[in-house]
Amino acid sequence: MSDSGTALLGDAPALPERVALLLRERILSGGLRPGTFLRPDRLAVDLGVSPTPVREALQALRADDMVRALPRRGFVVAPLDRGDVADLFAVQAHLTGELAARAAGALDAGGLAGLQGLAAEVDALIEEPGGEDLALAGAEHRFHAALNRAAGARKLAWLVGRAAHYLPPRFYTDRRAWRTATVDAHRRLLAALAAGDADTARAAMEAHVLDGRDLLVAHLEAVGFWGADEH
Repeated sequence: MSDSGTALLGDAPALPERVALLLRERILSGGLRPGTFLRPDRLAVDLGVSPTPVREALQALRADDMVRALPRRGFVVAPLDRGDVADLFAVQAHLTGELAARAAGALDAGGLAGLQGLAAEVDALIEEPGGEDLALAGAEHRFHAALNRAAGARKLAWLVGRAAHYLPPRFYTDRRAWRTATVDAHRRLLAALAAGDADTARAAMEAHVLDGRDLLVAHLEAVGFWGADEH
């Protein structure tokens, strides 16, 4: 795993943030399950980095309640049940839906053209055979970040960014169902934005986020992330 970890992390200056992103995605996609011990030295070897950024990443995840620190024992993945997942996506859907609705009333022709260009980048990467997941995740992030900024609500957009920490973007990029749904969702969003239709923009964005919830929950159930007694 160290080769793939190193390739993912690269040589970015914000290495602790990249390590935190990787671990967060592994937790949220079921690769690291609640109760799993996370030892900084072992993770550092696994990822091909020094222990310092791993420790910083684990502290950041602790602040996000993704891991817990146990005295003299290190870190452990925090509990995450179905209700937690549902709540995280409900918050994200509500916030991004509100931003999309506001953007529908605020976008000018230039702003709409910019969003259309960003959506076209996502479409091109989705249609590319063997398209690179990291590039697609980045393009999808740029589209949604630009849409959130277009709403003109800085604090609300900041909250969306915080909530997005709990969603694993690269989990979705290699799934055909997500790719197809994303192309359709972007088209509905852009049509609503072009028409200045706030209600339709809100509904399209909320549906887009909740599609992601359904895919993730189905995956976690398939890999036995939750015990059979949890409903």
